[in-house]
Amino acid sequence: MSSFSLALVAAFFWGTSALLEKWGLRNSDPMAGVLARTLGVVVGVVLFSVLVPEAPRRFLHMDGRSKMVLMGGGLMASVVAQAFFYRALKHGDVGRVAAVGGAWPVFAFLLSALIFHEPVTRGKVLGIALVTLGVFFLK
Repeated sequence: MSSFSLALVAAFFWGTSALLEKWGLRNSDPMAGVLARTLGVVVGVVLFSVLVPEAPRRFLHMDGRSKMVLMGGGLMASVVAQAFFYRALKHGDVGRVAAVGGAWPVFAFLLSALIFHEPVTRGKVLGIALVTLGVFFLK
């Protein structure tokens, strides 16, 4: 599969998970929801380790800096961002909250250009402008 196709599959699962999370938050506190989601991640990691046995071995051979950076990313995405997302999801419409929360590529684009000096192309700028315009309309 191409990277574009893989990203579309990921988007499908992220979009579907937002519906499950909204449903789960109906009678739950958002912070308890973050804990429940994180426990789901733990179950997923255990299953992943069983189904893809080379992954834990490869993890053990990673350099310490890579491990720390990736763990920091996991902490930011799976706990910090998720806590804000769940608070928004608890009180807002799934379509609006998911779309605005899904505007993270705007920040990734800006940071990647500043930190990694990735090229800023017309296509990227147009895409980011459209995402930003979409967020503006959802406000």
